[in-house]
Amino acid sequence: MAKFVVDLVYGEDEERRLEVRPAHREYCRDLADRGVLLAGGPFADNLGAQLIYEAADADELQKVLDADPYTEAGVIAKTTVREWNLLTGAWA
Repeated sequence: MAKFVVDLVYGEDEERRLEVRPAHREYCRDLADRGVLLAGGPFADNLGAQLIYEAADADELQKVLDADPYTEAGVIAKTTVREWNLLTGAWA
């Protein structure tokens, strides 16, 4: 399984994002319970978030990202995905 770091930049429609946030957080909890989402949360400035996923490959991860209520609602302005080679730390 590969690990991926995903950076999200929120779009300008904060009202819509906050409306969708409960569904997004429930989706994230489900992914965490299944071991797909290892960690995640918004940046302190509330302009975006960082999430760490474990998936078989980039195609599987893209399906996970596409099903996120934030993606479906169009409240993400930019998504950056990078595969991550974990070398040290508690997860290694």
